[in-house]
Amino acid sequence: MYKINLHLVVYRYEIILAIIIFLLTGSFAISSKDQENAFPPMQRYPYKIAVTFDDGPHPKFTQQLLSALKKEDAKATFFIVGEQAVKYPELLKLISNSGHEIESHTMTHPNLKHLTNAQVKNELLLTKAIIKNMTNQDSLYYRPPGGQYNGQTLQIGKTLDLKMALWTDFPKDHEQTDPNIVRERVLSQATDGGVIILHSGMEATVKALPKIIKELKDKGYYFVTLSQLNNCHYKNEIAWLK
Repeated sequence: MYKINLHLVVYRYEIILAIIIFLLTGSFAISSKDQENAFPPMQRYPYKIAVTFDDGPHPKFTQQLLSALKKEDAKATFFIVGEQAVKYPELLKLISNSGHEIESHTMTHPNLKHLTNAQVKNELLLTKAIIKNMTNQDSLYYRPPGGQYNGQTLQIGKTLDLKMALWTDFPKDHEQTDPNIVRERVLSQATDGGVIILHSGMEATVKALPKIIKELKDKGYYFVTLSQLNNCHYKNEIAWLK
């Protein structure tokens, strides 16, 4: 009788132990799931940065840039030249259909400081109209070629409801053939709320872009368009927005 009772006691404790283990592991799993839901993927990226491309659409490299951005699920802003858009309208539409922002880099890529007021207005107005007609996007910004502008340029832009957008991260990729140098310069200048300026027609830039995106993501950066960045109201926005 004693042996039977002993077995019953042992069996009872085994059941209790099994229940305790189940409750502990089950609650841990639930807790882990709740924690996972509490921190969505966006919160893995505490910093925001905008990557921009000047001078396109480019017949050879624009599609490669778009492929790299799509692979990394990164959004960008393309400052297009009106003449290029007229030559390659299918590329302009592809940029837009890929969910990227399109802004003005003037019609013919001149030094705006050397133009009359009427010429500056035409450069900006024509490009803005092309973007609207071809993509149905309303352009909000323009970038003066070479960063060349003056007070009259700013005033004319304001009359057209355009803000001038510069940059904070300037790797001079238009002077480089080595993608590693482009990548290193971008990474060394990257800041939260910053704006990277790259160029659509450079092979080194195309080769460097996948590593740039990946390494910045690893550092906690999330890629946004220029408008999204401006809406975040960063204190350093004055460094790139006029």
